[in-house]
Order: sequence, then C-alpha cells, then structure tokens
Amino acid sequence: MTSIEAPEILVDQTCLQSVLERDRQSDGRFVYAVRSTVIYCRPSCPSRKSQREQVSFFPNADAAQEQGYRPCKRCRPEETSGEDTDTRLVRLAHAYFASGHSEPVDLEQVSAQTGVTPARLRKAFKNVTGLSFSQFADARRLDQLKTRLQKSQNVTSALYYSGHSATSRLYEKAPAQLGMTPNTYRKGGQNVEITYAVIDRSLGQILVAATDKGVCAVRLGDGAATLKSDLKKECPTPAWNGTTGSSMIG
Repeated sequence: MTSIEAPEILVDQTCLQSVLERDRQSDGRFVYAVRSTVIYCRPSCPSRKSQREQVSFFPNADAAQEQGYRPCKRCRPEETSGEDTDTRLVRLAHAYFASGHSEPVDLEQVSAQTGVTPARLRKAFKNVTGLSFSQFADARRLDQLKTRLQKSQNVTSALYYSGHSATSRLYEKAPAQLGMTPNTYRKGGQNVEITYAVIDRSLGQILVAATDKGVCAVRLGDGAATLKSDLKKECPTPAWNGTTGSSMIG
C-alpha cells in the first residue's frame, strides 16, 4: 500500500507548490478546485488562495467538472489554449498594435479592445513581459519607425508615419529610444556596440538589446536563434555582446 500512496502524496505536494507560486509553466498540466466555492482554477490563477484542506487537484478541466466544479471566470481554466488570462490579454493587445495605427495608441484604447480595465491590462503587461504598458507601446512604435528607416524613408516622414505625433520631441528622444541617432540606424548601426539578451517569458521569448545610449530593440518570438538573427540583419555593422544569465540566453 505504501508504494502506491507515496507517489500520490508527492504529486499533491508538487501541485500545491505550483499553486502557491502561481507557476504559469504548470498551466495545462492540472487544475485545482476549491470545495468551499465549488470553483476550479489554473495553477497560475491570481485569485486568493484557499486553505489546503479545501483544495483538490485534477488532471484536467473535464475531471473537475465531472465532480461538479465550475470554471473560474478570472483565469478561464476550461480554455484549451493553455494560456493564462494575462498572456491572453497581452496577445490581444499585441495584435491590436500590429494592425497599424498612424496616431499614438493609448492604454484606454487598447484596454477597450481587450475588454478589461486599463489597470487590469497594465498589470497583465507587467506580469507577462516585465515591461510597463507605456514601455511596450513605445517599443511597438519604435519597431514601425525602424521598418521605415530600413526602407530608406527620410527621418521626418518615418517618425510621423510610425505614430509619433511630435517629431521635434522625437528627435530629442530618438537616440535613447533607438540606442543611436536615426541617421546612424539608417546606416545599419555603424561604429555602435550592441549588448543583447533573450529572456524566457510565458508569452514566448523576449529579446532586449541596448547600446550605451539606451535600448535599441525589444522583440517577441519563439526562438532565441531567430530573434538574434533578425536583430543582426536589422543592424549588420555593430560589435555584438550577447549576455547570459539564469533566465537569459546569450
């Protein structure tokens, strides 16, 4: 009997630890249910945690529902995509940015598109990307600016059509946002040293690159090699310095 029960205790302890840590990597592997509320959730659900004796673990949503539990409206554990709510919100917002806008897009506009409050969307961006909403929005506008500069569009037109309404202010901010002047960027980053890292997040992998003047790239993707290759195509002439850490890929 002992050899049968020990693995079950180990699984429960592991699941409980994942729930306490709100581990997004465990989403899709199991769900947990609370008897007092008759609701089941993803391991990463931000809802208030219940007493251990009230919690049960199930391998999937179907198993929890067969026992009479209802899905949490906050984390939507019945959805099969495996995404938690924060990741889903960021993906929706990212798609809205990618649809193209000639005017600056603010938090209220994007939150209306995703169906949540501005405060909720701001929190989702911080949880998933590690960036604030405004930092992410600036990065998206910067991507559009870079695309236009790469096509040899003149700097003033590139600034305007990438959603920057005040071009004079952007000329002042551009070196810090691009990590170099717009004209240097058009020339492929001549005589510039760039340091980069690829960080693992639930949304995918995020590449962050910078010069001594500021951040020059923030990219989302599914593979470190592809992200680094794309960055080096974007700026083919700099000296490169890839960093490595516990959550980074050099």
